[in-house]
Amino acid sequence: MASISFRHIYKAYSHSKKEEQKIKAQTMSPFAVRDFNLEVEDGEYIVLVGPSGCGKSTTLRMIAGLEDISGGELFIGDVLANNIDASKRDIAMVFQNYALYPHMTSYQNMSYALKLRKIPKPVLDKNGQVVYDIDRNKIKELQKEIKKATSAKEIENINKEIELQKNTKNTPKMKLVHYSKEEIDEKVQKAAEILDIKHLLDRKPAEMSGGQRQRVALGRALVRDPKVFLLDEPLSNLDAKLRASMRNEIVKLHKQVKTTFVYVTHDQVEAMTMGDRIVVMKDGDIQQVGTPSEIYDHPMNTFVAGFIGTPQMNFFDAAFKAGAKKVDITLTNNKVISYTLTDFLAIKPEFTDGSAHEIVLGIRGEHISFTKDKNAIAATVGFVEILGNATNILCKLDDSEKEFNISVQERSELQPGDKVFVSFEAKNIHLFDKETGETIYLFVEEE
Repeated sequence: MASISFRHIYKAYSHSKKEEQKIKAQTMSPFAVRDFNLEVEDGEYIVLVGPSGCGKSTTLRMIAGLEDISGGELFIGDVLANNIDASKRDIAMVFQNYALYPHMTSYQNMSYALKLRKIPKPVLDKNGQVVYDIDRNKIKELQKEIKKATSAKEIENINKEIELQKNTKNTPKMKLVHYSKEEIDEKVQKAAEILDIKHLLDRKPAEMSGGQRQRVALGRALVRDPKVFLLDEPLSNLDAKLRASMRNEIVKLHKQVKTTFVYVTHDQVEAMTMGDRIVVMKDGDIQQVGTPSEIYDHPMNTFVAGFIGTPQMNFFDAAFKAGAKKVDITLTNNKVISYTLTDFLAIKPEFTDGSAHEIVLGIRGEHISFTKDKNAIAATVGFVEILGNATNILCKLDDSEKEFNISVQERSELQPGDKVFVSFEAKNIHLFDKETGETIYLFVEEE
């Protein structure tokens, strides 16, 4: 297992002439990933989520060594990995298309990498005893220290230590050898047991379902016992029911092996249900990092608020006026809804000066309630979507073209054209600066 540290990581590709012109006009960023900073703890399950082209797969490929890093430093464990070959990073990757050899059985697919791999083992003498040698790495480190030495006395002491190391055989002599057939079989059988695919080991990919092939691909990564697992949208080719099942299986696998997982997806449901923490990305930039609950309950900007959650958060352009105690929010149809300042989280002082500010009000469908109070917000039902265990009701704000969604956990008798009155739960209202899209709540500054 290993931690991963991203320190000001940049990735830039070559650009066409048209793209160069857009970059000069500042209508396009020259970077696929820009100033990426993140600390992934040893054994953590981190999910990179965002729309297509946001840089999440590029970031994953940089960890794997499949993409060069244009700038910054990537540490895997305590080792700077920028210039380490992909084959030497001790990382296993699971791809979207499984990448199984069609002519091999599941057993052969899982064992193939182990057959090629060499591992260091102690050299034994004729009597089966470990052969010891001088510590060559220690000698190299001491030789480097000589170059940094600032006095003759310091150089003399280091040279004495080098001579001592050259005459001391206390380090086991190692050689690179292939795994034995017994070792390979043990690893494959153990992985197959964890993934419940022992009965599939003699089958070829064409003889298995998509979910079974995905398990084999996971098993191929698992047998290597890597420091880090990288998963690039591994469930996108599966149907909805199988995706839900495989989500649970991958989470269980992480808890069993306790290895660092980095998972890439564009599906916010996968992100919310699988990760210890979520990294939301857009246009190569990190928008927010946090636990699923933090991301859902306290989005830092309108992009995160709109991207995370199904159905999408409702947004209303509004005017916000807050005094010492009272808050008035005026919607686009001139409807004023009033609250007390204590109904909200702490708001940035510049927005509580008593003057009107242009904001975006965000509210999730489950936090909008129907009411009989005719002083509430008037709307007209446009469409009713019955989902079985819940109902989504699309409404239109009266005297406005603005549509919004209400989610209820029961069947509704409402029909298109019905007039309704609704209220917004103050404690679940999200307020964003209209110009910047950033939240006007203070919790961002406190983090």
